[in-house]
Amino acid sequence: MRGSKADCIEEAEGAFRRAVSDLMAGRLSSALENLERCLACDPGFAPAHSICAAVHLRQDRFEEALQDIDRALELRRGNAGDLHNRAVIWTALEKYDRAIEDYEAVLQIDPGSAGTLNNLAWVLVTAKDPRVRDGPRALAYALEAVRRGDTPAWLDTLAAAYAECGDFENAVASEEEAYRRSRPPNELFRRRLESYRDGRTFTEWREAHDEK
Repeated sequence: MRGSKADCIEEAEGAFRRAVSDLMAGRLSSALENLERCLACDPGFAPAHSICAAVHLRQDRFEEALQDIDRALELRRGNAGDLHNRAVIWTALEKYDRAIEDYEAVLQIDPGSAGTLNNLAWVLVTAKDPRVRDGPRALAYALEAVRRGDTPAWLDTLAAAYAECGDFENAVASEEEAYRRSRPPNELFRRRLESYRDGRTFTEWREAHDEK
């Protein structure tokens, strides 16, 4: 006969799987309900706290997302995925120094993390605080990310890094490739491409269009 502890673990795991499915389908309220069930059975279920952070981030509830991911990291210290996700939240909160610190911590654990390389480059080239922006450093990270996997989004980051460094020829070439590969065609990529052709950086494009 299955004991109550085993039953609770099974219920927690089932609720967690449903929450992940809900998140992927965009059913955010349902995802949170399932995560509450999961954590009611097992408050120490670190992945559930991490998924809570992802849901709250999607809802622009950044402070709650930060509390969730901090709890996940308390339960599994040094987890690269949680550190990466916390950096995403720090970026949303415009706490760029902390985002950079977490991304760098991930690269200490996993130097080949292309997603982290890309995200770190993006922060260094697009931060609203000009003291944070560092074109050459961003370009180095962006080139390494693209070397490991040249997705349209990462080519877009590379283009922004080239533009920040004043290399608009390569910025245009990279953005053209990002736009060509995007499915469906990414309108933001097209608009940034026009800006780079005009010799404007990402920051100048953002200020002109009042967009992030």
